[in-house]
Amino acid sequence: MRKDDFHVLQDRAAGFVTRMFAFIIDLAIVAAIVAIGGGVSTLIDAALQGMGLQPTVDMTVIYVWMIPFIFGAYYTMFWSLTGRTVGKWFMGLRVIGRDGLPPSIGRSIIRFLGYGVSALAFWIGYVWVIIDDERRAWHDHFARTHVVYDYARHPSGEIYDTYRRRAEPTD
Repeated sequence: MRKDDFHVLQDRAAGFVTRMFAFIIDLAIVAAIVAIGGGVSTLIDAALQGMGLQPTVDMTVIYVWMIPFIFGAYYTMFWSLTGRTVGKWFMGLRVIGRDGLPPSIGRSIIRFLGYGVSALAFWIGYVWVIIDDERRAWHDHFARTHVVYDYARHPSGEIYDTYRRRAEPTD
């Protein structure tokens, strides 16, 4: 696919730094969710033991095994429903497919699994955004998605006006 074949992108491909900040925000949110869930599971475990019940497996152990699923549910749910996580929304980004719509649940799962592959070998799959012509990380290539700036959040201002001038066709 050539860059000019992709009509939805229109020079809006998100850069590495913006994507990194969105990722950090999302990690903080999911870490908070995991911490709260861990505290609740510890309280449930203590309550069961306080009632004299000895479960064969601690709730905390079960919860630790659920952590990857919590991460996966957070990302895939937000990507497939709205095209953005909280971090991407805050940074004005959106994940889209070739049609300009949010990725399907299947593509979102592929993208999430691609996060793990992108993290292998010192996070080179994420840094790939810097050298890729379309600013796509490895997980974007796997899922056939793009991360673009979504200027709908910024209906006015210098950044928006500059974008509109560049995006409008010239005669």
